[in-house]
Amino acid sequence: MNPPPPPQPSDPSPPALLDDLIIEILIRLPPDEPEHLFHASLVCKLWNHLLSGRAFLRRYGEFRRAPPFLGFFHNRFGLACFVPTTSFRLPDSDLANCSVLDCRHGRVLLQDCSSRDLLQIWDPMTGEKQHVRLPSIPTTTSFYKAAVFCATPDCDHLSCHGGPFLVAFVTTDPQDGAPAQACLYSSETGVWSAPSYLQLDYYVDTLPPVQVGDTLYFTCESRDMILCYDLGGDRDLSAIDVPDIYQDGIALMLMEDGALGFAGLHTVAIHLWSLKSPERVAAWEKQRVINLEMLPHCDLRAPMYYLLGIAQDCISDNIFVETDAGVFMIELKSERAVKVCERGCLYVIFPYIGFCTPGHARRLPVAATTQCSAIEPLIESTQQVVLADCQLQQRPNVLLLSCSLRGPNKKGGKRNFGRHSGLFRQTLKEIISGVR
Repeated sequence: MNPPPPPQPSDPSPPALLDDLIIEILIRLPPDEPEHLFHASLVCKLWNHLLSGRAFLRRYGEFRRAPPFLGFFHNRFGLACFVPTTSFRLPDSDLANCSVLDCRHGRVLLQDCSSRDLLQIWDPMTGEKQHVRLPSIPTTTSFYKAAVFCATPDCDHLSCHGGPFLVAFVTTDPQDGAPAQACLYSSETGVWSAPSYLQLDYYVDTLPPVQVGDTLYFTCESRDMILCYDLGGDRDLSAIDVPDIYQDGIALMLMEDGALGFAGLHTVAIHLWSLKSPERVAAWEKQRVINLEMLPHCDLRAPMYYLLGIAQDCISDNIFVETDAGVFMIELKSERAVKVCERGCLYVIFPYIGFCTPGHARRLPVAATTQCSAIEPLIESTQQVVLADCQLQQRPNVLLLSCSLRGPNKKGGKRNFGRHSGLFRQTLKEIISGVR
């Protein structure tokens, strides 16, 4: 009798394939629940390595297309505060003795209250801070508005960490008849540009400006005029009139077609307008009306509304309105309203938007939760199906998932590729092809 053939060694699972598989699982964790990515980074060294790499952040951004709205900054009695709308948190020490001027492209522009001529450009994810001196331009007032934005060419603004930036500075003093002045700082050159001038009879408002192309737009306190600062070669200042019926407040926004727009609060409704041509008032075209009567009030006899700001360039565009019952976030597409916090000393909000991943936010505390929202089915259109049996286990400090991956072998049977831990709630149905 012939001896039985020696057992054939099983083929090792391709490491690159397993890495891709893990990434394809983890990018489906919801970005507005960042605690789950941090839990996943504790599973093993491999997962920590994958989640900490720039490749994961890039793939996460490509898959999600838009970052989540994590919360907003505001100034309370002149000092910066952060109100989270997710599990994302910030150390209180990072905002000590500062006030917020602007927030955009992952950066926060702060004024150092201990040194009035010093600005701080802060990345809350990494904790990196850079300091910029105010421009040395003659002015008769200490009132100014400044804005920060990314200067990386062709950037998608999904992960603007560590790149070049610009700071726009505008000061106005109509009381003394001085013209408005504006200049631009570049982190690449480290210098301010020569100032531009425009005779303006109004102060610039504290609401965040909006960038459309190479132009930055600021609201004025008169609520019927917009100041325009050309960031291109000319660096000119100009002004645009706004329909003067919105004394209760306006907030600038970017419309779906890329044009400049604004939201105006009038009695119990918000009117959305789009600029069709910047030459005259008649060029503004009303797009929509959002009725605010659905918002709750403590005193129905005399309802009050305050327009606080708009969050854009995130998963969904939202507008923020305060009533005597609290601060509400209204999703512009669905007009669904959600209460985000109680009312109290909020005049302007600065939305903070970005992906919170372990590779860039290790220093940040993330509030603990124990339940993950539903995750969409994995990877469709595969050529060879790999089955995965998964069991979710809840531990005191982490959620673990044990996955047993199997794929077809050359004889048509099933081959076991080993067991891996992870954060996933539902059974994997299909996984990437190429397993042999």
